[in-house]
Amino acid sequence: CTPAAAKIFIRLALAVACFLNVGPALAREIPLEFSSQLPVSPAMAERVRFWIDVFTRVSHTEAVLHDRDDPTLVYDVVPYGLGGDTTQIDATRASYERLLSEMTTEGIFHSIMPPSLERLRVRAMFGDRAGSTAYVRALGNIRAQRGMKEPFVDGLIRAELYLPGIRRIFRAANVPSELVYLPHVESSFNPTAVSRAGAVGLWQLTRGTFEYYDKGEGDADGRFDPVRSAEVAALHLVRARSVLGSWPLAVASYNHGVAGMARARAVVGGDSLDDIVRGYDGTGFGFASRNFYAEVLAAAHVATHARQYFPDMPQPPTLQYVVRPGDSLWTIARRHRVSVRDLMVANNLGGSRLRTGQLIMIKTS
Repeated sequence: CTPAAAKIFIRLALAVACFLNVGPALAREIPLEFSSQLPVSPAMAERVRFWIDVFTRVSHTEAVLHDRDDPTLVYDVVPYGLGGDTTQIDATRASYERLLSEMTTEGIFHSIMPPSLERLRVRAMFGDRAGSTAYVRALGNIRAQRGMKEPFVDGLIRAELYLPGIRRIFRAANVPSELVYLPHVESSFNPTAVSRAGAVGLWQLTRGTFEYYDKGEGDADGRFDPVRSAEVAALHLVRARSVLGSWPLAVASYNHGVAGMARARAVVGGDSLDDIVRGYDGTGFGFASRNFYAEVLAAAHVATHARQYFPDMPQPPTLQYVVRPGDSLWTIARRHRVSVRDLMVANNLGGSRLRTGQLIMIKTS
């Protein structure tokens, strides 16, 4: 590469870096620190940082074009069109596919023309792996990940209502403290969230999983109860840890299932989640399962440092109230100068019946 070409490449790299830098450059500055029960290898740390960027730097109106198997290979950040139209995203992905296809033959056919600046950038992105083999593997592997910056901020605000109770439950169950933030990934801390598969609530529990641990009677679906669902989630994670032998595998099983992770461990022949992520290609173990552990840790990291990532984030004051004998929604609402409807919405209550000892979340403004 000539000095002139090197200067051009440097200018291009700086321009692309500015384009991709859509938020404060904090993801690389704040160290990743987690409980010793949740180990993070260098390779896993790169996945965690990818998700940190998705949560803090990329708007919900944009998509990150990246390699499906290696999220550290980021090609571009492209905006959605009106109404979520993906025309520009699809066109940009197709242009990178064409470029990769052309690059697969550059070791065989040498052009008399100097390489384009974009080709130089993509080649540099692959680093030591650059070459026909890597380019062929990357063909057809470009994935679009929608940014989550605004939804994540909304989830951080909602979470303040539920986290004190969840922390008490998880502490009593000896669950790693970072896992209280798992609903950021599952539901964005929306207690009324319902998935296409029928999982509901903060923890996106299926009816079968919930009823395995909670035999409570009554017509109300307990999965919508923030306290009961957190208790079930803690029990489920503890059981997964007992069966699988490690917290990383237990966390991954929250997405892929305990039996699914047991199969993955048997196929790979080891307990390392890194080895499973890298070497297991079983049915259903797709992008979401492969990245779930990293995504949860990224959510925990961002939530722990929320004020550094989002200094202007509003924080509604909340408090918690333990129901006493003789209490009703009306008396609690009157005492705290809120409406009965606000209490029902904040606690996702389907009726007015309360039980002694029940935890009620109250938004005071």
